[in-house]
Amino acid sequence: MLFKDVIGHSKTKQHLINEVKADRVSHAQMLLGPPGIGKLPLAIAFAQYLLCDNPSAKDSCGICPNCQKMQSLTHPDLHFVYPVVVSKTDKIASSDDARTEWNKLLTSRPYFDLNGWMEYIGFEGKNPIIGVEESRAILKKLSLKSFSGKYKIMIVWLPEKMNSQAANKLLKILEEPPTKTLFFLVCDSSEEILPTIISRCQIIRIPQLSPDEISAYLEDKHKLDKSLAQTFANLSQGNLVNAINTAQGDEAHNAYFDLFVKLMRAAYAANPNELMDVSDEIAALDKEKQKNFVLYGLHIFRESLIKNYLNGELLNLREEEERFLDKFARFINNQNITELMTSFNDAYYHIERNANAKILFSDLVISLTKLIRKGV
Repeated sequence: MLFKDVIGHSKTKQHLINEVKADRVSHAQMLLGPPGIGKLPLAIAFAQYLLCDNPSAKDSCGICPNCQKMQSLTHPDLHFVYPVVVSKTDKIASSDDARTEWNKLLTSRPYFDLNGWMEYIGFEGKNPIIGVEESRAILKKLSLKSFSGKYKIMIVWLPEKMNSQAANKLLKILEEPPTKTLFFLVCDSSEEILPTIISRCQIIRIPQLSPDEISAYLEDKHKLDKSLAQTFANLSQGNLVNAINTAQGDEAHNAYFDLFVKLMRAAYAANPNELMDVSDEIAALDKEKQKNFVLYGLHIFRESLIKNYLNGELLNLREEEERFLDKFARFINNQNITELMTSFNDAYYHIERNANAKILFSDLVISLTKLIRKGV
């Protein structure tokens, strides 16, 4: 993958290139940022730049033997570690046992998150880990001599999924790294990573993508018209993977709309049976869909304010959403918007931290009855 194929992050790309030019590439770098923003493609593009025979001032050449091997993910000096569901039945003990599937997904769809990876290998809803067997495989791979005479590069995707045994073994490797070996740790969150591992890495913080960058990508790659691409980009909150999933599945987008309408009508009517039915329906969704639904609700609240106070000039809505807001938007105003946004943002926070969904959404729908009425 070339830098030019990675969406956005121009400042980060230049920073990485400057490291190479100044010959100060740290042996352990942590690419840290929210999910769905392209940290993994960025790490692979950086690895290709380091292994390229004829890199330019802006990118790898893309045509030398090393680049060709990198682009097909067959370069012997490029190694990956990523979470898998350990299974004796499926004979999966480490990343290597799912490498064929990993390569296929990366080459066909380089922007994905953990949920997308689990869906692709048929383990949706399971708990993937990076286990101790992975550490033994790392030591074995890195003991080999570099094929290209350049670096050996190990990309660890989501090291926060390491169990304690694997993390402690990785720490030892980072403390005494083999010669000409680089580690790129691609993280969504550093909270569950050993502080001693973090202290041995150069932290590179990767920002969210802008709505314009996401919109341009959707127009180019998914052939969406400009207004719909902008709508999905705004809804994604800087997460390209969410935007792609929405663009590929209008059905899911429609489901969020239908569920949101049902929720708001039940909240306005203060009908306890309907509220609990909607709460159970949301709680039954998987974690990623729950998060996407909450983001969708935040999007509709923002668009309601725009419709109320800016005469709808900046609306990013589809036709059925506009019709709904013609009647709904007046209930969202300065009397309740702060509390509504806080409630939904708090829900997103607790979903990410694996709160009990049934309790979480029961509390949320009950609070909505008061908040919607407050805007009348």
